[in-house]
Amino acid sequence: MLIPERMSKVSIICLQKDLDAALNAIGSFGSFHIEYPKDENRSKIIESLERTSARINALIRNLEVKEPGLTLFRAYKKEKMRVYVEDWLHLSKDIEREVSEIESEVNGELNEIREIDLRIAELQEKMKILGLISRFNIDPKVVAGLRLISVFIATVSSRHMLNLVRAFSNLPVIYHFEEIGDERSFLFVASMKRDSQTIKKILETYDAEIFPILKDIELRPSEEMIRIERQLEEQYASREEALKRLRRLSKKYGDRLLSLREMLWNAHNFLKTKYSLQKTRRLAKIVGYTPTSTLRDLEDHLERALNGRFIILSDGHMTGGDPPTVLSNPKFIKSFEIITRLYGLPSYDEVDPTPFIAVTFPLIFGLMFGDLGHGLILFLGSLLFYLIIKAPEEWRNFSKILAACGLGATLAGILFGEAFGRCIFTPLWMDPFENIISFLIFSVFIGIIHIMSGLILRMVNLIIRREYIDVLTVSLPSILLYGLIMFFLMDYKLNLNLWLSGPIYLVAAAFAFLILGKSIAVTLLKSEDPIRVLGERIFEGGELTLSFISNTASYTRILALLMTHWALLKSTYAISDLVSATPIVGEIIATLIVIGGNIFVIAFEGLVVFIHTLRLHFYEWFSKFYEGTGTEFQPFKYHQRFVEILYSNIK
Repeated sequence: MLIPERMSKVSIICLQKDLDAALNAIGSFGSFHIEYPKDENRSKIIESLERTSARINALIRNLEVKEPGLTLFRAYKKEKMRVYVEDWLHLSKDIEREVSEIESEVNGELNEIREIDLRIAELQEKMKILGLISRFNIDPKVVAGLRLISVFIATVSSRHMLNLVRAFSNLPVIYHFEEIGDERSFLFVASMKRDSQTIKKILETYDAEIFPILKDIELRPSEEMIRIERQLEEQYASREEALKRLRRLSKKYGDRLLSLREMLWNAHNFLKTKYSLQKTRRLAKIVGYTPTSTLRDLEDHLERALNGRFIILSDGHMTGGDPPTVLSNPKFIKSFEIITRLYGLPSYDEVDPTPFIAVTFPLIFGLMFGDLGHGLILFLGSLLFYLIIKAPEEWRNFSKILAACGLGATLAGILFGEAFGRCIFTPLWMDPFENIISFLIFSVFIGIIHIMSGLILRMVNLIIRREYIDVLTVSLPSILLYGLIMFFLMDYKLNLNLWLSGPIYLVAAAFAFLILGKSIAVTLLKSEDPIRVLGERIFEGGELTLSFISNTASYTRILALLMTHWALLKSTYAISDLVSATPIVGEIIATLIVIGGNIFVIAFEGLVVFIHTLRLHFYEWFSKFYEGTGTEFQPFKYHQRFVEILYSNIK
């Protein structure tokens, strides 16, 4: 639980003809992380599958197929499509053919909708032009019949009109302009044919929207507009019918497309793995990692599939290398893995901080948010959310974290004697608002314990890695230095005389040990360059010492955020007291202000406190021991959310 699960590196050797059966056995086992070669070649088959996958995603998007997401009250249950797999390559080709058939049907409707949209846009453009020319009594048939004169009808930004007038002043043109609203002006320009290109360039220079001359208009503009309106109504009706047919296709093929996508993903995963494995003419080799505790189960799956026609080689418990990380935590603690993963997974030889986060995160959150009433609301609300939400699992895990934080705030509220910002009973411990200095010291003390635990965990990491020189010359001096600095600061404060009476020499000795210890050790052991090590230790030791003070001081935010919580509620009650003096409706409005204010404080202050609690863990605590550079364990297995894969007759 305190370290990632112990892994075994496994090599499976089997006959080429049994490779499909071996991979399917590993897939059903579901806990084997295959190690792919770094220079993996992409075959044309894999690229074809990826293109088909993109086509399926496009169909799902165009049909607006709703994937199961947030599920309330009942877990998502739907009969899965059974898929009998004899050959994954053959199955993938069947999927491609089926996708092409669906695509042809769907694209037919989509193309019709696009054509209708183009016709609608064209008719709307005509309506716009006809609206303008009818407003200014322009006959399009007369304009279209002109032989020696070019006519331009356009709209342009009103702020450009003065510049246009200046541009036209030296040309033989007739023009008329008029404001039509939205800071746009209608513009009519008539010129000789030989000047038409010059006029067009001038209009384009000032971003004029030039309308085409409607040569095919046979009716008067007002009559033509009535005819176009009827055509638009017909096109809108046709579009709605096409959309209905598209929705029917979505209902018909929606679930099928989700199943096809999952089947194709499994085929892609299988074939990509198969083509990237090491092979000879007759043999194939599968290399990967599995938790040591499941090694026997892996052998059983392979035995059932291959009837003993395989060799499995394992190194037992791995002590080196960089295997993928599998976290193994109890159910409640596992919820807090979300926080660990936000920073990064622990490497194989690193302590898993999740069990510690499960304790310290709700504790620090509760101290910042200490209120019996608000804590109970957060606890019960999160618990209710957990019971109602059945999927996705991440939401359920997050609700458990919030419930733990709410419980922490409830316990802190009991210790402080506070509920909904009011002191309702004698504090079981102390009232932070009456003992600000004492609570400030307590906040710093929490920080000291938290940071010290991080330094101890760093020592544990070094022991796990068997870096015993660093344990004695880096980790131990860091713990001594931090412990001495904090002890003497708490005891002697900033009294220089008391520090010079002896404590300063102990701190200096610990610092010298931190700087010089490793250099002396590597000099005696002749394992590294002592000058280089000394330079590293001077830099790291100085930075570490400075960070001790700043990181510890950062925990004073516990008091600051608790005071902010209290101040926001006091402000809410002060406003409600002022409003309550208003006759008749005053009490009602005051009650609404109190309720709304408390809801706001729970939501806003809860978010702020959560972020600051996260910061204390990520920056102040993780920086002391945690790197979070582990590789995620990604077992080779089949997705079976929408399909049930049966491969009893695999070739």
